[in-house]
This record gives sequence, structure tokens and C-alpha cells, in this order.
Amino acid sequence: MQKRTLVWDLPLRIFHWALVSLIFAQWLTAEVIDGYMDYHAFFGYSLLGLVIFRIVWGFCGPKHALFSDFLRGPTAIWHYSQSLISRHPSTYTGHNPVGALIVPAILIVVGTQAISGLFVTDDVLFTGPYYAAISTELQSTMQWLHHKMFDLLLVIIGLHLSAIASYQFLLKKPLIGAMVHGHKNLQAKSGIISSKLPLAFIIALAIVAFMYWLVIIAPPAAELDYYY
Repeated sequence: MQKRTLVWDLPLRIFHWALVSLIFAQWLTAEVIDGYMDYHAFFGYSLLGLVIFRIVWGFCGPKHALFSDFLRGPTAIWHYSQSLISRHPSTYTGHNPVGALIVPAILIVVGTQAISGLFVTDDVLFTGPYYAAISTELQSTMQWLHHKMFDLLLVIIGLHLSAIASYQFLLKKPLIGAMVHGHKNLQAKSGIISSKLPLAFIIALAIVAFMYWLVIIAPPAAELDYYY
């Protein structure tokens, strides 16, 4: 018997919508409005913290947040793809084998972009905290990565939105609503009983402390050039 069952824990849902909001804010402060590079940098640091949280949560969070629960091999991905073509996809409590691929893709691309942002400059308003710590060649590489990863991220977002629309309107599976309230209509035993909020809070505090150390305390002091 099916009933309304909790599948997506609260920390995971907060991560998801915070990620969406911060990526939009990154695009806005880089491509639309000028003079907000300090905000752009802060959003980037926040994104890096989110990525770290999701990686940690993928090993110690509730069942359906775990990488071991949804990352599957080529055979499972192939079979599920075939079921999609027939428009009779198998039912999964958490991520399906194809949809699950978006998680590592987003984490890798956003993480790479956020890390590279620590080493770049716009030569006007912002210089990353570790820009002076690397060679000129590596600075150029980081600059290239920072821009190309965002272009790749836009492609991934487009594919993700297309998939959500297909599930929402063609397959009649309300994915958006489930990521808001966390519930699906499923067998009760397939859900979760706790969002592990105390653990999530401790991890979040540790990541905030780490990001403060990484961005404020650890960076090498900038060398000043004096001209007379």
C-alpha cells in the first residue's frame, strides 16, 4: 500500500535550492550587472562550501542522499534508458540510474569552477585569495577553467531542466514538488524516518569554519609593488 512518504531529507533540499539560488546569483553578478564582484566571490565561496557539504552528506546522510544508494553501473543505466524510450520507466524511490548522473556532474563542474575562482582576477575589482600563489601559466589555466566550466554548467542545467519537464509533463511524475516538501507516494518502508538535522548542523558549522580559514586566514599575503 502506498502513502505519502519522506524521501528527500531537509538538508538535501536546502542544499538543492541554495545551489540553484547561488548559481543564478553567480550568473547575475558576472553577466548582467557590473560592480558586484565582491558578491560574486562570496557566492562562489558559498558554492564551494555547498559542494563540500554535499560530498560529505553523500557518505553520512540519510539513505537516499548516499552515493551508494543512487550511483549505479552501466548495465542499470542502459536498462533504465531502454525503459524511458518505451515510456514505462522503472520506479525508484530516490534518484533513478540516469537522473543520478546529474549529481556528480554538477558537483564536479561547480566544484571546479569554485576552486578555480580562488586563483583568478578580473584585473579591476577582484583578485582571488590564491592568485599570487601560482605561476602565470597556471593563472591562465585557472582563468580558462573558470569561464569554460560555467559554459559547461549552463549545458548541464539545460539538460537537467529538459529532463524535469519531461518527467513532469510526459511521465506525470512531480519531481519539483518532491524536492520542495520531500515526500513521494510510495511504500512506507522505502522512505526515511529522519533528516539527521543535528549531524547536518555540525557538518555545516565545520564547513563554515573551514571556508573562513581557507579564504581569510590561509591565503598568502599579497606582495605589494611600489613605484617611485
